[in-house]
Amino acid sequence: MKLTKKLDKEVRQVIDSYWESYIKGDIKTTASLLDEDYTQIGSAETEVFFNKKDAVKFLYDTIDQVAGKVEMRNRITKVEPAEEFILINDLCDCFCIICP
Repeated sequence: MKLTKKLDKEVRQVIDSYWESYIKGDIKTTASLLDEDYTQIGSAETEVFFNKKDAVKFLYDTIDQVAGKVEMRNRITKVEPAEEFILINDLCDCFCIICP
């Protein structure tokens, strides 16, 4: 797959919408951006999913830990083709409000 400027822009709009809706706690929008065959490998053993249904359930169960409590700063997004897929790498400073 060739990554054109137009495709790069579209991919960045989707990933930006994903993170914005996730951080705001807008699960409906976040879920609408996921494919039915969505796969997620998170940072913990309990954050591994092989379908959209399980990932969205996890969002509903845990969104209170994120919504309004997280900021992404100094974000660098790299978009590159990987055969017929698009690989997105995000690197950022993540700031979290921690309440006792």
